[in-house]
Amino acid sequence: MTIEEFSDQFDLLYNNITSNQAPGISEYEKSVFATKAEKEIVKNYFSPNSQGNTLKEGFDDSAKRQADFSMLLATKNCTPVTDSADIKIDSRSSLYTFPNDVFIIINEVLTVTPSRTLQVVPLRYDDYNRLMSKPYKRPLKYQAWRLMNSGEVPADTDASKSKSVKKVEIIVHAGESIDSYSLRYIKTPSPIILADLSADGLSIDGQSAKSTKIDIDPILHEDILQRAVELAKIAWTQTGQDNTQAVIQAGQRSE
Repeated sequence: MTIEEFSDQFDLLYNNITSNQAPGISEYEKSVFATKAEKEIVKNYFSPNSQGNTLKEGFDDSAKRQADFSMLLATKNCTPVTDSADIKIDSRSSLYTFPNDVFIIINEVLTVTPSRTLQVVPLRYDDYNRLMSKPYKRPLKYQAWRLMNSGEVPADTDASKSKSVKKVEIIVHAGESIDSYSLRYIKTPSPIILADLSADGLSIDGQSAKSTKIDIDPILHEDILQRAVELAKIAWTQTGQDNTQAVIQAGQRSE
């Protein structure tokens, strides 16, 4: 579905579902609903336990789900952070930055010297504290630990400026050095912007140019469109707590 087709079909469905009684809706408003619907669909379909996932099939549960996410899958090497001013929870850890477009992590792998491949195990801080109270305060033989961190690094285009990034601490066995840290993940989909917003000084997720395409596999375009129209209708007909409940109930529709 092209951007123009999405916009036209949105108008058609919105007018039909509201019997032409709803107030007019701008391209910016349509874009906000479309982008929100896009992110909801990705999050709901990734986890089999999400309320909006009526098939109860997650990312690893069927060939269909693999196809649903195929255009958002990415694998990248993470970049080490060498700034000595960074504060770490564990003195043994090495700091790395995540790619800026990480949305949902699939799996993580380290290669280390001596030559070994390790699976990275994400830890909550309460799990880390519990492990640190045990006699052997280290990962299992073929594992590394990962703790979330945060902070700023110099912007790519101007070293005098900084930008917030997602950073992590990676902990391996004593005597091992990390050669590479790779990450497979679901990318954050770009916003669905149905018209250029720059003239009005508006943006969605920091972007204002009209989208050239929808990032997600075409098999999900109809789902996104349906959800976007539902959100627009709810915004017109419901307020307060009724609005919240209506959003949840609408998201539990069949696929």
